[in-house]
Order: sequence, then C-alpha cells, then structure tokens
Amino acid sequence: MPGSRSFCCHVNTATRASAIVYLVYNLLVAVDMTTGIIQKKDPITVSFTEMKRNHGNCVFEITTNFITLLLMSFSSVLVMMSHRKGPMCVMPFALFMFLDVALSLLSLFDTRFGLPGTPTYGDTLRLASNLKGGVELDGEELSRVTLIFGVLFVMYILLKVYMLHVSTRCYYALKEECISEAESSVMAKLPSYDEALKMKPEAMLPKYQEA
Repeated sequence: MPGSRSFCCHVNTATRASAIVYLVYNLLVAVDMTTGIIQKKDPITVSFTEMKRNHGNCVFEITTNFITLLLMSFSSVLVMMSHRKGPMCVMPFALFMFLDVALSLLSLFDTRFGLPGTPTYGDTLRLASNLKGGVELDGEELSRVTLIFGVLFVMYILLKVYMLHVSTRCYYALKEECISEAESSVMAKLPSYDEALKMKPEAMLPKYQEA
C-alpha cells in the first residue's frame, strides 16, 4: 500500500519490531527492580523519590511501577496479534507511546512524572558516582556526564517518537485493510418480493413412471 512504509520496511513490521524492543526493555526494567528489592538498593533504571523513606509510600510506588510495567508489556503483546485481531490491538501500544513521550519530557522538571525505565539526570549522576566508587564528581566529569545524559535522552525521546509514529500509521493501515476487505467481499443480494413474483419458475421435473 502506498504511504505504508517506514524507512526500509512496512509500518506493520516496524510496529511489531518496536513492540518487541519495548517488551524486552520493560522486562529488563522489571528484572532490575526485582534485583534492587532483593539486594535492598536503588535500581539503576527506576528513580525512587524521597517518599521511599516512608515504608508505605515505598511499597505503593514499587507496586505501581510493576503494574505499569505489566500494562506496558501487555500492550506490546497485543501488537503481535494485530494482524489477526485488527487495528484495535495497536491502539493501547500507541497510547502508551504518546504517554511515554509526554511524561518523559515532564520528567525533566520532576522525576516522579517519568514511567518506569525513563532516564533521569539524577540517576545518571548517581550511576556515574557509583562507577567512580562513590566519590563526588568534579567539574569536568560533571560536564561530561551532563553531555552524555543530554545526548542519550534526546535519542531516547526520538526513539519513542518514532515508535509512536509507526504505531499510529500501522493503526490506520490496518483499518484501511479491514475496510477494503469488507468492500471487496461478495455479498448475495436477495430479490425483492415483486422481483420474485416475476421470476420464471424452474422447469418441472419429469413425472415418475413405473416400469
């Protein structure tokens, strides 16, 4: 179909590939969170707020993150069934992509807005400090880490925008395919009552004769 390609492949293929990448990434974030809980340390991929000092808030935040990851992963699985179930299976994935992009941008102002796995500047500084052995970063190192975070964050946003773009086009492409199939399907048109009266009766079968 014209206008249904993205770079070198069809938008359906690009959307399924994006869903697989999204699913694998969510699973890695879940593993990182689980490891952090077991080892009782902050995970790398998820930024916990100051509310974690309160046990009740910490449990609520962790539970919410796992539920969000589950829903995000489920939306990726639905994409795999879109070729059989129709375009509505792509809609949850596209909505999560839109939500992810919007909340990722808001996370620059407050880390609590980001979905699980969204990179944050604070986590980048913490990770760089841990790699240095817990020593505070000097001015040159801080500038280098800030530059690296800026580049990676822009790439992260562009990737999510691309995934949102192809998933939206995939939805409309599948919708158009469904409409085309419905229009091309053969439907028997029954005659009206008046037309049926005007139809000639079929030839009578020959009478049965005994030998």
